[in-house]
Amino acid sequence: MSIIARNINIPAFLKIENGCLPHIRRILELHHFHFEKPLIISESHILSLGGNDVVNAFNQPGIYLYRDNSIAEAKLIAREVHEKDNDVVISIGGGRVLDLGKYAATKAQMNYISIPTNPSNDSICSPVAVLKNDEGMTESLPVHMPIGILVDPRMLKSVPEEYIRAGIGDLFAKFSSIADWRLADTMGKDRIDDFAASMAYSAAELLFQTCRERIIDIHDDHFLTTLMHGLILSGIAMSIAGNSRPCSGAEHKISHAIDMLYPGISQHGLQVAVGTLFTTYLRNESIDTLLSCMRALKLPCVFEELGLSEDQAVKVLLNAPKTRERYTILEQLNLDEAQARTYIHNYEHSIAQR
Repeated sequence: MSIIARNINIPAFLKIENGCLPHIRRILELHHFHFEKPLIISESHILSLGGNDVVNAFNQPGIYLYRDNSIAEAKLIAREVHEKDNDVVISIGGGRVLDLGKYAATKAQMNYISIPTNPSNDSICSPVAVLKNDEGMTESLPVHMPIGILVDPRMLKSVPEEYIRAGIGDLFAKFSSIADWRLADTMGKDRIDDFAASMAYSAAELLFQTCRERIIDIHDDHFLTTLMHGLILSGIAMSIAGNSRPCSGAEHKISHAIDMLYPGISQHGLQVAVGTLFTTYLRNESIDTLLSCMRALKLPCVFEELGLSEDQAVKVLLNAPKTRERYTILEQLNLDEAQARTYIHNYEHSIAQR
């Protein structure tokens, strides 16, 4: 009888350590990778903060300074990789820079290394890149996983606090997305992958318990390392599932609707944080513990804290189901305008009373 098993695509190495970037060549060699001509995608201020340690580690590095996170830009980079005979793509920066590098490397059929400097979302090693098309609309595109991830927590400390809080919000979103996935499975609208669901949920739970057990300094090395581990595990959960379902449910639909209707009003991770607490309320589940944790971490908890009026929040809620073809609590409730307004009003009143 043949043995039945699953193959899971994950990075070959992960290093989260202060001062690790100058040693990238040694880390690569320890894992039997030998690259000479990387194309390094980054931004000038990121290079000056520590990214140049990676540049200086190679004899023949190429540098591509980020301009925009478009599909066209990524294709341009993919062509440059071949023209200059680069042998690996390395992205150093935030989510947009990482997504640009992931997609460019995938188009060029090239190995890719992720060096995140911003813990604001779970794009670090996810099999998805979010880029703008020719119409300026974002698309979620399948990409290869990175062969490795390097993180220097000291660089994470240099980003504005709201970016760290956005990463926390994006990780806590897994509580909502997994609940929606289980709902869809129960209703016969989707089939859950329990391994992927368990990994995504555990990633969020690890940070959640850390927040409950100690007074949190979000710049603390232990906290930032725990956050990064959680965001990386979320990406691997998506790789197991083959899509973003473990990490994206109604809370992400709400965020997508905000982006569509009121672009630039807030950060993605902060929007899904509010969406997570709100959809937990929609499910008639207790929100007290999550609310307490979010308040302690200074995350927004109501739509008003994102800069949205009640009328705007109602419009967001009505448009959210249209943003993705995915069954969630929003599809189950199928709210009309009056119901949406009542839920939002009662939710924000409930939060104010706690």
